[in-house]
Amino acid sequence: MPDYYTYGELTHHQKVQLAIRNVLAIDPSIRPLNTNKKPGGLLEFPEDDNREVIIVGDLHANKQNLKAILMDSQNLYKLKQNKAIMIFLGDSVHDERVGHLQEMDTSIEIMDIIIHLINDYPDNVFYLLGNHDTFSELLGKSGIKQGLAYHNAVQETRGKDYVNLMQTFYNSLPVFVIHKHFLAVHAGPVRGGIYRDELIDIRGAESGPLLRQLTWNRLNETRSSPSKKEYGPDDLDRQRAALGCSKEHPFIVGHNPMWKWGTDDSVWVDILDSKNHVILYSNLVDKSTYLTFNNSLEYKIRHADLKQKKQKYLLGDM
Repeated sequence: MPDYYTYGELTHHQKVQLAIRNVLAIDPSIRPLNTNKKPGGLLEFPEDDNREVIIVGDLHANKQNLKAILMDSQNLYKLKQNKAIMIFLGDSVHDERVGHLQEMDTSIEIMDIIIHLINDYPDNVFYLLGNHDTFSELLGKSGIKQGLAYHNAVQETRGKDYVNLMQTFYNSLPVFVIHKHFLAVHAGPVRGGIYRDELIDIRGAESGPLLRQLTWNRLNETRSSPSKKEYGPDDLDRQRAALGCSKEHPFIVGHNPMWKWGTDDSVWVDILDSKNHVILYSNLVDKSTYLTFNNSLEYKIRHADLKQKKQKYLLGDM
């Protein structure tokens, strides 16, 4: 990285390198070091942090929704003034719309915006690992290997070295948030819950199955005993208890939209007896949904205006 630079003068490779550096340089008082003295999988915000919290669910390549959220309620200005933090729940890549599953240009573009945000506001923007944040050929939907298609598109557009840098970026991401007003993870709790130290060491040699649960588990819909890939209300309460939180502590996840259970929105609150639990998606074409916490356990469900007039973004051209 040059000693002095204008962000727009950096190459795409340098921007990702800077983002990796910023993600790994999060204050250890917020991102505790693991047993190998490296940044762990947990973000734990201090009790005296009273900044507003903006939570963005799975975007799945919908960059227009992200831009709308940034401009809504002066959110980007709040980040700039250190009055708010923004937490992404992961899965910003891979368009999920029917007929668009193989399109990867928008995935590359939305990650450019998120990397820009992390580099401009490293103390205010945090991205949690999602199950789609990978180039693995095992990641697929409707018979299409989206992870592999993403890999091929990035390599064709920016080269193999850039693919390796992006994989390093994904490997560097935190996984779980403890905040005095909520808990957050991409998919859901580990069956039976896990403790703070286990979250910090979530990328340890023995923790692969736990990391997979945090990024893949889904809410049990049958209301019978959950399988190893599911969680239920008891698991939410056990996870809260393992982290010293009350049953009233909101638990926020993405990953698992529950369309068949109703709603024309993209947020599901306390569904299937899961009290103080929210599933949040932010990728609907006609609705940009996100959450905010403002110094309270009470959260607000917000919808960014998708019809607002084009404005000059503080990040420059996005």
